[in-house]
Amino acid sequence: MDVETVHADDRRPRTHWEHFTREELLGVRGVGRSMEQAFEMAALGLCALVTDPRSVEAHEELEVDCQSSDHDQLLADWLRAVVGAMAGRRLRFQCFVVRLDGLNLFGHGFGERAGQARHGTHVAVTGASLTEVSVRQGPEGVWTAEALVDF
Repeated sequence: MDVETVHADDRRPRTHWEHFTREELLGVRGVGRSMEQAFEMAALGLCALVTDPRSVEAHEELEVDCQSSDHDQLLADWLRAVVGAMAGRRLRFQCFVVRLDGLNLFGHGFGERAGQARHGTHVAVTGASLTEVSVRQGPEGVWTAEALVDF
């Protein structure tokens, strides 16, 4: 399994996103000190499959409210909403903020409309299929949120 890791904040090395491959599919993994941070990092890792988030400026805001019966499905719904904004509104994101209240998610994405010259595109976004979605708390209280993505 190949893994690319990017730390979102060098002062907080546990908060990061990763790309990985499993059986020829790309995966995104968000890791954080809270479930909210893991969801934020998973969304940022998803966006990084398309555009380097460091090339995006925060001019527009996306608001997402999701609720589900379990955390795995909540992550899937959150990531689908992000992909929907990337495909439908041609948004590219720099960062995310997530607040969880039980099985209710209140999320904000900050970014701008896609500009080919500045952002480039690694993958064309028209939608995504998510499989093997997982949210879990590991040793030392670290949270992981991950999914395999097929654009």
